[in-house]
Amino acid sequence: MEHDLVLEGKVVRPTGIEEMQVGVSDGKIQELRKQGVRGARRITAGRCLIFPGFVDIHVHLREPGWEHKEDFRTGTEAAVHGGVTAVVDMPNNPRPANTAGVLREKSALAKAKALVEVRFFGGVDGQKLDDIEGVKDMVVGYKIYLSSSTGSSPFPREVLSKAFGQILRTDLPVSLHCEDQSVIDRMSRLLAGVDRQDVHCDLRPPEAEEVAVKRVIEVLRDTKGLKANVCHASTGAALDLVSRAAKDGARISCEATLHHLYFNRKAMLESALLKTNPPLRSEDDRKALLQGVDDGRVSFLVTDHAPHTEEEKRTLGLSGVPGLDDFAHVVSWLIRSQGVDPVTVAKVASFNPAQYAGIKDRGEVAIGKSADFAILDLHSPEKVMRDDVRSKCGWSPYEGREFPGRARWTIAKGVALLEDYEMIS
Repeated sequence: MEHDLVLEGKVVRPTGIEEMQVGVSDGKIQELRKQGVRGARRITAGRCLIFPGFVDIHVHLREPGWEHKEDFRTGTEAAVHGGVTAVVDMPNNPRPANTAGVLREKSALAKAKALVEVRFFGGVDGQKLDDIEGVKDMVVGYKIYLSSSTGSSPFPREVLSKAFGQILRTDLPVSLHCEDQSVIDRMSRLLAGVDRQDVHCDLRPPEAEEVAVKRVIEVLRDTKGLKANVCHASTGAALDLVSRAAKDGARISCEATLHHLYFNRKAMLESALLKTNPPLRSEDDRKALLQGVDDGRVSFLVTDHAPHTEEEKRTLGLSGVPGLDDFAHVVSWLIRSQGVDPVTVAKVASFNPAQYAGIKDRGEVAIGKSADFAILDLHSPEKVMRDDVRSKCGWSPYEGREFPGRARWTIAKGVALLEDYEMIS
């Protein structure tokens, strides 16, 4: 049998890195062999590593409502640039994605414009819990914001248990922004008038995250069977809380963002553009998160891609940074500079997130799966330059920094969208 495409090289699989050939036809992986796979076209990866396409379960593509920042076309172009072939979009748009009407609109826009797979989280309105079950067939899970963040309001503390019960009935997971609003409010009063470039890190202190994570674990114990994920864990203490709860039987996981792994709070003294929720933390916290990726306590690697224009960042002080363009950059840094096993990367960046989001045809190089690949050259250093950014926001938090590698090919459903380091327009 002759396939449409054959990939040949070092394939990163759950059991290790294997030299093999991958036969692709009709957008699916059809054959895996050591040799002898025939095809109309062949990509020889050479020194590169062939990963399953990366799956980012935490992005904000901003459409509809904030298209001046990002839309489904530009956001997925940035994803392709970074080796990401599937994303899950968050619900905090000007019109929150917590009703069937809004989700239908978002789905239609994504279908018309996106270059890669786009799925959605449904927002949970604390005043309208009956909407939860009404959108279950349109989403991969639900998102709850326990504190105010860009485009969101704090979730009513007293209805969290009821919301968990409603979500449990859908058999879908819930992801949570874990910062306690009462702690943030208290610190805002204490630090009123303080003008330091890194004061944001103290306005939303580690205590805010840890109090919120404890509350989630407490409510989760009374909602047996619900699968929950702590978004963008930023402290070693939060990671420990999640790990202990999971060992005690709770179905709880956590994710780490690229920027919390790469930067510490001192970086905010160099650039106010690095303001995020939760904020950048201490060097000890950053190292704890890296250790958590390495030892498996961090389940998902995400960007929390939050594109604001540079003008909005500087004049309005909005929180959030873009990240999709630089997914492969940071992965190369994790492997080459931090010693993370490529197999671990494949788990936290592909397999685990695909499983969590129920994207069953993605996440691993296996027969029958979608032919999605991120082929990384870990020995092709690249400095991040503004002119190379594909996100509509037009800037990167990593600008001027050199990474040891980058994506050479990004392939989605058997079609090369990035080839020899260049986007296919």
